[in-house]
Amino acid sequence: MTTPATSHHHHGHAPANRRRRILKTAAPLLVRYPTAPVRAAVIVLHDERGLTAEAEAACRALAECGYLAVAPLLYYDTGGRVFPRGNFAALAPDDLAADVAGALDHLSRRAGVPATAFTGLGQGAHLAAWAATAHGLPVVGVEPREGPWPGLPELPVLAANLGESWLSLRDEDDTWDEAVRFLDSARTLLPDEETE
Repeated sequence: MTTPATSHHHHGHAPANRRRRILKTAAPLLVRYPTAPVRAAVIVLHDERGLTAEAEAACRALAECGYLAVAPLLYYDTGGRVFPRGNFAALAPDDLAADVAGALDHLSRRAGVPATAFTGLGQGAHLAAWAATAHGLPVVGVEPREGPWPGLPELPVLAANLGESWLSLRDEDDTWDEAVRFLDSARTLLPDEETE
C-alpha cells in the first residue's frame, strides 16, 4: 500500500522507505514536517546511542522553525533503535554513506525538497561533517565528538575544511535557535537548486 505523495504528516515513526533499497542501503527515516510551508530540508544524524528522544526533539525543533527534518535510523540493520552504550563502531562508513544518500534521495524525489544542510548530534556530528564535505552543504554539530571510524578524516580536519560552513554548538537552551539562525544564513549562500 502506498500513500499519496501529497500527504504530509508531522511524525513519521513508520519508515518512509521500509524494505526498499534506494542505493546500497536504505535506512528507515524519522520524518518531521513543519506545520507551515517548508522553507528547507535538513538531515539529522543521531548520536551513537541511536534514534533517541533527543534526536527526535532535534527534528521537532527544526520542524517548528519551518525545516523539513529527516533522521535516518542508522542502526536499522543491527536490530534496534537505541543502544544505551552506543554501537557506531559496528557501522561501516560505506553503509553510512549509502544511508545518507538514501535520505538525500528521499528528500529530493519523494518530498521534493533537496537537503540544504546536515545536523549531527554527538558522534553523529563527525558523520554529518563528513557527509557535508562530500555533498557541499553546511553542517551544525551539537556536542560534536570524534566517531569510531578510522577510515574517515578526523573531525577537526573536516571542521577546518568546512570553514564557515561548520557550526559547533553546546546543547543548551538556545541551541536550536542558534542552529536555525546559522542554517538560515547558510541557506542564502547556497547555489541555485537547478544545477542537476
